[in-house]
Amino acid sequence: MIQVVALLGDYWHDGDDAKAGLEAAVSKLATSEEVDVQYITYKQVSKELDAKPELFINAKMDELNPRDEHVETWLTEELDRKITNYVEEGGSILAWHAGMASYSVESRYIQMLRGSFDYHPPGLQHVTYMREGNHLEGEGTFSLSDEQYFVHLDKGNTEVDLWSTGEEGDSVAGWKHHYGKGKVCCFTPAHTREGMLDDNISGLLAERIEWALTK
Repeated sequence: MIQVVALLGDYWHDGDDAKAGLEAAVSKLATSEEVDVQYITYKQVSKELDAKPELFINAKMDELNPRDEHVETWLTEELDRKITNYVEEGGSILAWHAGMASYSVESRYIQMLRGSFDYHPPGLQHVTYMREGNHLEGEGTFSLSDEQYFVHLDKGNTEVDLWSTGEEGDSVAGWKHHYGKGKVCCFTPAHTREGMLDDNISGLLAERIEWALTK
């Protein structure tokens, strides 16, 4: 059985919506093995990673209370080291949407991802996602109402595999690379439940899960 642990939901993102999107993607996996997804809180991350699951999915921003005067974060220095060690030793991580937002760019975690959330235009936009560079007519191109993430990215040290374009310009929407003995995959869509349940999004998410699980 394939063991997956998933950390979903935060102040801005409903965990049940992400769970529905993840389950839609898991239902599309081509693997013949059963996939067991455990949904965890940030307080359980350390213990769960000790069990060496095949994949850790993080769809939770670092800030716990972003609108308060004194903002708290969940990624402690100990957890930062634990997550990166888990991947270095052969685990895989998928940073999904908010899973690359509000983290310190100096953290081991963001250094491992080789990219992070910068900003998105206010509200939802008409966003087009492309699998073949910025080719609007390329195979697999589709559009939906979404937050278009603009990111910081070390493009020279990762493989970009998804692009986006919207009212405010072009961006990168997905990338992947090896890290130590493990794998790192980053996927920026989608923000809404409708977006996460879109067949194109769940299909792309399934592909990334399969890549991360392939040794």
